[in-house]
Amino acid sequence: MGQCQSANAEDAQEFSDVEKAIETLIQNFHQYAVEGSKEALTSSELHNLITQQLSHLMPSTCGLEEKIAHLGGCGDSRVEFGTFWELIGEAAKNVKMETPGRGS
Repeated sequence: MGQCQSANAEDAQEFSDVEKAIETLIQNFHQYAVEGSKEALTSSELHNLITQQLSHLMPSTCGLEEKIAHLGGCGDSRVEFGTFWELIGEAAKNVKMETPGRGS
């Protein structure tokens, strides 16, 4: 699967809500990856991203360090996008849909 980028603003308007959400996740990942490579986050960058952008899905930082460590982001390690995606998946497991059965 290759990289997809819209050729112009008109193409971007055709993205589905899910595609826009994925694009937003990617943009936020790169926005917070400021120390060194844009391809990975330091544990402090990941912590900042989570506390600033995922405060409703992960309202407490209690246990955050353990989750980061479990995903390979402890110490001086860097968290690549795939690992970040796993963390998003873990956070999403806790989301409860307001209307049960919607979309099934």
